[in-house]
Amino acid sequence: LFGRDEARIRAVAEAARARGALVAALLAEVTDTEVMAQAVTLVDDAHPLDLVIANAGVAGASLGSGETIARLLAINVMGVVHTVEPLLPRLVARGSGQIALMSSLASFVNRPGTAAYCASKAAVRIWGEGLRERLVPQGVQVSVICPGFVDTPLTRRNGFPMPMLMAPEPAAELIKAQLARGVARIAF
Repeated sequence: LFGRDEARIRAVAEAARARGALVAALLAEVTDTEVMAQAVTLVDDAHPLDLVIANAGVAGASLGSGETIARLLAINVMGVVHTVEPLLPRLVARGSGQIALMSSLASFVNRPGTAAYCASKAAVRIWGEGLRERLVPQGVQVSVICPGFVDTPLTRRNGFPMPMLMAPEPAAELIKAQLARGVARIAF
């Protein structure tokens, strides 16, 4: 697990360990190319990764300053890239593994005040679809996850209706089942 909030990452790691997972939790800023390369290769050296879930993301800033929008894009797009790119040669060399990229149904349709967020998720989706085309023949699965509204602290800040809002647990179970099947696009 990688994150920039020490308390949150510690809590997630403890919850995962309580369910029997082997967890390495590292503080890392996804916008830092070198830090992420070191972090993901360190973990892969210790325990070769078979599933990498790139879920870097923040919302807001669509009506903010150019600097704020640049930060959103750096986290949502480049954070995903920085998580995955250093591992690609390793996964290809092993001829196995799976990459899951967190996009959104927002990557298909813009909602008022969410242009930068939607653009960032569209970039992740398109990049992931291109990766799949390139990597599947080499034995590496790629899935792009496009959830709709899931009840999280992020969505609770939305000031607009969220049709078909889903609780986190069923959303996670759906994603888990679809990843196990190697589905290219997991959209719900």
